[in-house]
Amino acid sequence: MKIAIIGAGFTGLTAGLRLLQKGHHVTIIEKADKPGGLALGFSKPQWEWTLEEYYHHWFTNDHAILRLAHELQYPVIIKRPKTSVLVDGDILQLDSPLKLLTFSKLPLSDRLRMAFVLAALRYDPFWKPLEGVKAATFLPRAMGQKAYKMIWEPQLKNKFGEYMHEISLAWFWARIAKRTSSLAYPKKGFLPFAQTLAKEIQNLGGEILYQTSIEHIEKTADGFSLGKNFGTFDKVVVTLPSFAFLKLFPHLPDAYKKKLQPLQGLGAQTVVLRLKEAFFKDGTYWLSVCDTSSPVLAIVEHTNFMDKKYYHNEHLVYLGNYLSPGHPYFSKSAKELMQIFDPYLRKINPDYEKNLLGTDVFSVPFAQPIVPINYSKMVPAIKTPIDGLYLANMQQVYPWDRGTNYAVELGENVAKKIIA
Repeated sequence: MKIAIIGAGFTGLTAGLRLLQKGHHVTIIEKADKPGGLALGFSKPQWEWTLEEYYHHWFTNDHAILRLAHELQYPVIIKRPKTSVLVDGDILQLDSPLKLLTFSKLPLSDRLRMAFVLAALRYDPFWKPLEGVKAATFLPRAMGQKAYKMIWEPQLKNKFGEYMHEISLAWFWARIAKRTSSLAYPKKGFLPFAQTLAKEIQNLGGEILYQTSIEHIEKTADGFSLGKNFGTFDKVVVTLPSFAFLKLFPHLPDAYKKKLQPLQGLGAQTVVLRLKEAFFKDGTYWLSVCDTSSPVLAIVEHTNFMDKKYYHNEHLVYLGNYLSPGHPYFSKSAKELMQIFDPYLRKINPDYEKNLLGTDVFSVPFAQPIVPINYSKMVPAIKTPIDGLYLANMQQVYPWDRGTNYAVELGENVAKKIIA
């Protein structure tokens, strides 16, 4: 079969690889000039490695993508970086049961209560009963108001904004159940890993068209048309967000459109700081900001995870946010954003600006699905009502949160359905 895949993120690349391995003809169409999707990487002239536009890592139980790396003989680095929270202006490590039990901001009774709830969620194998409960309702009742107000409510609000009271407990469960203390990272960065996967696809006879956009998909008597320059295809896989899919194929049945239209999501934005000295003096890699007045959701010092020597000894720090589509941050430059962020950053590191070498800003309109209660009833099927047309995007990753591991799983699943 001739199969077109729209999008060269890890879902599209993995689907293409598996279909080629079964003898099908695959063309992958990507509007960017490189593969990787939301894990797209960039570099500076003196860096040995690339860096992702949006912070990325794998957990050590991300089996799908780690198996793929092993299959490609791609080296993976595993380390245990330091994860902390910012509470009342203090940075406190909070990445193990021991650190929770010694967490000085909460009374011992609250620490024990929170530890019990987190352990119960982590080792509960049954997520389905949880999806009908709202996280913002369950957590204060289960953990107590003090722990919720101090740690969890600010993170929910900073991440989901106006949607924070809609988020299902199943989403929170997945975040707790999946987390590992040690993290994994592909040597040289996600971009070289994606390029290795793309090269394997090309070695198998697959075609990848970069800097190419699709305006529409049309079902014809001969198959699927993507425009006059592409010929026809027997099958088409779309890995774009659901709202973009609706624009590409407007002639979907009304009932199916009504299923996709309510699906909502947030965009993402990062400002990447390049510094001469470390931002966090205590070696923290990931800082969750538990402060609703903060202009940033998370501060991630990548070079407290991967060695700075690969980046010309620069210290690289992400300032990350999830934002609603119309948020004013999307229209601002890196300089304008830093004017907003600067007063808050000085509270953490008063001297950081003296070490600033440069900034880059990256924005994407869709990066985080909104997961309300009973989301399983909303998840669209991979097979659409149009025979031969498939949808595979992060809004179908459930109950797990989005990420490259689940992009690989989704790519393998859509390939299996086509092969079957």
